[in-house]
Amino acid sequence: MIRSEELSPKAEATRTRVLDTAAGLFWRRNYHGVSLDEVAAQAGVNKATIYRYYLDKAELVTAVMAANGEKVIAKVFEPAFAASASPEGRLCAIYQCLYRAQSSLADKEDDVFGCPIAGLALELGQELPSLRESAREIFDRVESYLLIIASDAVAEGKASGWTDTALARTLVQLLHGGFASSRLSVEPIRMLEAGNASLALIGSKRRLSYQTGEIQ
Repeated sequence: MIRSEELSPKAEATRTRVLDTAAGLFWRRNYHGVSLDEVAAQAGVNKATIYRYYLDKAELVTAVMAANGEKVIAKVFEPAFAASASPEGRLCAIYQCLYRAQSSLADKEDDVFGCPIAGLALELGQELPSLRESAREIFDRVESYLLIIASDAVAEGKASGWTDTALARTLVQLLHGGFASSRLSVEPIRMLEAGNASLALIGSKRRLSYQTGEIQ
């Protein structure tokens, strides 16, 4: 296996293509429903190329988990916090982003795939304990963002009866629930419902429209 820092730009592009292909397949069909032969075929490489970058399938899925976590933070939470300074504005931005992503996939593939992190952790948590630990670390980062939202809401006096930590953890559970119910029902609108429940929880009167996803 070649270390990432030793790769040429072309080889790094190939490694990234393998990683992205595996991430998409694992997300849609789960880890055990995908073979390395399929990953290689869809990535346009031979199987030996995969082993050039990853020791085995377990190492590949571990890399996928880490990449999924970075993408969620970079594409959902960081932009939401950059776009707004208010607790409700940040929650709206988070759930609008997630709803639009789920809706886009539903339109293209007639399915909803849920959380790319929790799905793998639930499937492989016993088999690959290190993967479950990786997922826990990612959700600790997610919770740290929601803790800021919770702390600000409590400080503003809108979320009475809550401690910062308890409110943040409840917001995490609503996020998990939004992903799970969207996937089970194949209805992206369930993500908006979770978002509106989160807004109500922090004492906001704002809501996300079930027709457009826009803030009301």
